[in-house]
Amino acid sequence: MRTRFLAVGVAMALGIGLLSASPAAATYTVESITFPGGNSEFYSSFSGPASVKFAFNGTENDATFELRLRPAGGTAIRKKTVLVDADDPDGFQIKTFKWPALSVNSPRTYVVAVYRNRTLVASESFFLLPRLVTITSVTPDPFLPWIDDLYKDETHVGFALAADAAAEARVYRPKTTGRCCGAIVRNDSLGNLSAGNNSWNWDGRDDNGDNLPKGNYFIRIWADDGIVSPVLSNATKVAIARTYRATKTKSKTASAYHHVGPITPLAIGGGCIVFRTAEGRLQILCQSGKVSVYWRWGLSSSERIERASFVLDNVPGCPHTIWRTGHTNHESSFTMTEDLVDAGGNCYLLTAKITYSYPAQS
Repeated sequence: MRTRFLAVGVAMALGIGLLSASPAAATYTVESITFPGGNSEFYSSFSGPASVKFAFNGTENDATFELRLRPAGGTAIRKKTVLVDADDPDGFQIKTFKWPALSVNSPRTYVVAVYRNRTLVASESFFLLPRLVTITSVTPDPFLPWIDDLYKDETHVGFALAADAAAEARVYRPKTTGRCCGAIVRNDSLGNLSAGNNSWNWDGRDDNGDNLPKGNYFIRIWADDGIVSPVLSNATKVAIARTYRATKTKSKTASAYHHVGPITPLAIGGGCIVFRTAEGRLQILCQSGKVSVYWRWGLSSSERIERASFVLDNVPGCPHTIWRTGHTNHESSFTMTEDLVDAGGNCYLLTAKITYSYPAQS
């Protein structure tokens, strides 16, 4: 009897031990690591994601894995820890892995790897190419589509393609923050274009042919080479304006100056002389002295001088090292500075000229 009870006790102990034992060691597998569209080649800029599919049979404990992105032959530049729930009735879970956009100037291979307890479980690589499309210029900016005078009435968008591709030009409103990109207001198909420099002209209208309000907009070029996933160029801002400053010129004889500023001696006995000659020219003589002569132009408060210039005679006696020109909004000036004791400056001015601007609008 005693022997029998011993046998029963051993059997019961074994049964209890089996019921309380921990689940079997995990048998996770990484069935796949895939990238958008199932592709393995992408143009810059590229931020993923990689989709990692974990499979299990439901008897495992939950487990954590580390996802890493690195250039081939290099160290990890991005890491992410993910938890896989082994109770998922589907028997698998897909985890996504994104990273800050990558861009390269020459082709490069990157690797997405899965680690568990610092042991490599699986990896997959992708090939990154330089940008397929890049906007190189948007001019003029701002432009003036509301003003029907053939002046800056459209803007010219230059862009470069790294390969033959179908392309579209897209114009976006800004977001409420002023950044790109809000709603699309213009989408033009550009057809199939050759690699190299290309262009598109925008007349400031939307897809319905209506003038868009003045303000800032963003332009991007969409491109698809039929091999790698389609991409969008960088966003470039351009402004639509309804007013601008047109320009005109004015000129008068230099002897019709308004006034002469104070004469500053730069050495003992130094000074300057300003006088009108019998021929109607303005002559300025300086030796170890400095003087400025001023012209007023009778501009309105909304007009302003953009540039000032002078027509000179006898230039050999008036080297550019001793004179300069300047202007404020409504006044121009000619200044001579001759600070050498044994030398003198002798300038003959024939004509004073300005280019001034004024507001123009539709």
